[in-house]
Amino acid sequence: MLLLAVASGCQKTDPIVTYSIPTEVPEQLRAGNDRMLAVMVPKDDQTWFFKITAAPEEAVAVVEDDFRKFVESITFEDDKPVLGELPEGWQLGGSKPMRFASIDVNTPNKQLDISVSSLPKQPDWDAEVAMNVNRWRGQVGLAPSSEKWASGEPIEIEAADGTAIWVDIVGKSSGGSPPMMSGMTGGPMSRGQMPNDDIHSGVAGGSMAAGSSASKAPASGAGGSAESPASRFKYDRPEGWRDGRMSSMRMAAFNVGPEDAEAEITVIPAGGDLRGNVARWLGQIRPEGVADEVVDKALEDAEKVKVDGRDAQRFLLLGSDPDAGTAIDATIVPLDEGFSLFIKMTGPAKTVTAESEAIKSFLESIQL
Repeated sequence: MLLLAVASGCQKTDPIVTYSIPTEVPEQLRAGNDRMLAVMVPKDDQTWFFKITAAPEEAVAVVEDDFRKFVESITFEDDKPVLGELPEGWQLGGSKPMRFASIDVNTPNKQLDISVSSLPKQPDWDAEVAMNVNRWRGQVGLAPSSEKWASGEPIEIEAADGTAIWVDIVGKSSGGSPPMMSGMTGGPMSRGQMPNDDIHSGVAGGSMAAGSSASKAPASGAGGSAESPASRFKYDRPEGWRDGRMSSMRMAAFNVGPEDAEAEITVIPAGGDLRGNVARWLGQIRPEGVADEVVDKALEDAEKVKVDGRDAQRFLLLGSDPDAGTAIDATIVPLDEGFSLFIKMTGPAKTVTAESEAIKSFLESIQL
């Protein structure tokens, strides 16, 4: 007993330690204002877009002057911007789908992403500007503007063929989460909307010849030239598919099926509301009208597919008589920059149905 008493007397109790736990989120983690800078440059039959993706306001402020000087002095060669001499600390980034080039800019706050891209210029320049600026405004939580150019301002760019537009918008941050393209699960498309970035932040000027399968190469470093996004679009053409009618908006086009029941397949980058696109397609094959419940059923029945590792949705849309009339097999693939790729086959129902497996094979072969 004496030994036990002595032993117990030698034990020490651990000291009580207190901690102070902050009840506020650290300043560097708080959601603040996001700022976006963008410039639209009309050049020949193209509109070129130079855009700093929305980022913390203080990070964008660091590069504002350099960005403005960069776009003001931009020159073009062979209808493409020359990116050989970049401001100090800027460097060409890796290849990204639907871009002519990406530029990485380091700041003390965050690495900024500058995208360079283009699409064919629209006939109504003022409307084109307003559409894109309002789309960008939506990205930072701002309401659309009814003002001319939606708050954009003219900027002097000697190389421009017309009035270039400078855009500087500030809105509330999403708290650090990327604004778009995190996949469709829980993303904008699962809520019935397409990504809301500009439809003109995509294909660089020129179209890829239908049926070709261009080689893929990384973008060069500073001092080199970036490749066209269209040249990075690769696919395997299914047997029996013939060259289709190309246009400046189409990355590929094919005709399939017998000549007396031919269907057309197009590959086009674009934007727009998901439900609106599906309703419009149904209206093309159901001229008698489309009830809301028909559109709801089409959205519900969409097949989830993978295209180059991206979550996509595939729609098989039939007319009132599923065995006759026109049908549409359309797949929507979300891309970076809030863009989407539309792979759409339109034609007689029997041909569209017969080419179902060929379309599946084509989708599985696509590399962006």
